[in-house]
Amino acid sequence: MSGIFGRFTRALLIAGVIAGAIALPAFVGAPLMPQNADPGPRVALAAPSADNDGNDDPTNDNSDERNIEGQVIELWEGDTPPQGYPVTPGVNGWARVGMVGGDAWVRLYNNQIHNSGVGVGDYVHMQGEYAERGIFDAYQVDVIDRAGDNDND
Repeated sequence: MSGIFGRFTRALLIAGVIAGAIALPAFVGAPLMPQNADPGPRVALAAPSADNDGNDDPTNDNSDERNIEGQVIELWEGDTPPQGYPVTPGVNGWARVGMVGGDAWVRLYNNQIHNSGVGVGDYVHMQGEYAERGIFDAYQVDVIDRAGDNDND
């Protein structure tokens, strides 16, 4: 009888070790065996972003995404775009503006070439928004410094 009892004890011990090895990771939070069912969507929780500009006005257009500044390198009047760019209804001109991060092509709306008097070499501030292909749509152009003006006289 001791031989049968010894084999039964060993089989029971091995089954207990296997069951413990499978169950132990579930107790510590990492299951050994993956679940067959879909756990559903995973959601990452985050705190709301801090608005440190002191202006909670949603109509504020003074954000970095709506303003660019730089020097006008090229200026195209009329609705014909530079080569490789699409014709866009309502566009009265195009400008290539040199900025610190690189040049940007700008579509000019609302007859801004004539309203602002912008020219090649002028340093400008433009308000608008980025569109497809990195093109900036400018609805307001302000000339900050005219090309050829020398204030050092």
